[in-house]
Amino acid sequence: MKIGIVFGTFAPMHMGHMDVINIAKKEMDKVIVICCGHEGDRGYPLFPLDMRYKCVSKEFADDEQVFVTILYDTDPEIKKHWNQQQIWNYWVERMLLHLFQSELIAAKDEITFFTSEPDYAELLWNTPQSDRAKKAAISDEFYAASGISDGRGTGIKVHLCQRNRPISGTMIRENPQKYQDQIVRAYREFHL
Repeated sequence: MKIGIVFGTFAPMHMGHMDVINIAKKEMDKVIVICCGHEGDRGYPLFPLDMRYKCVSKEFADDEQVFVTILYDTDPEIKKHWNQQQIWNYWVERMLLHLFQSELIAAKDEITFFTSEPDYAELLWNTPQSDRAKKAAISDEFYAASGISDGRGTGIKVHLCQRNRPISGTMIRENPQKYQDQIVRAYREFHL
């Protein structure tokens, strides 16, 4: 099965996130939306993580193609000890393990992460789990000897999307009234 993963703090979820999710829905059989964060992250105090998860779940309650889950950042202290790439390597491993243990993905699934953030895409491409990293680790001689020409199926893929609406959670948090129409319905209902 082709599975798309869209993750974020969703503080709040906005129409730019919906652009990315809709692109994933067109290309994948199933899309998993992961609400991530921890107490005191950029969503607090206005958007606690449990509330974000409830709102995102409500937003997709009638969408049979989208599955919503929550993943707590249980160790925000790692940022003091690891560089950015090490943090992403760890985080991607935790996400995949969580999804596997929750039976949202299986070992044979083709996994693609969808993001509109170029720096996120680069960090994802450089994780040990990525298709690009796995290809780089296997020599050309191996490919020639094995008959594998493109390395497909060796790891996660990354799709850097172009979203239609240039909005961010930061813009909304700084001026929620100005960008209220860019916030998804379930969040607006929660705050009205």
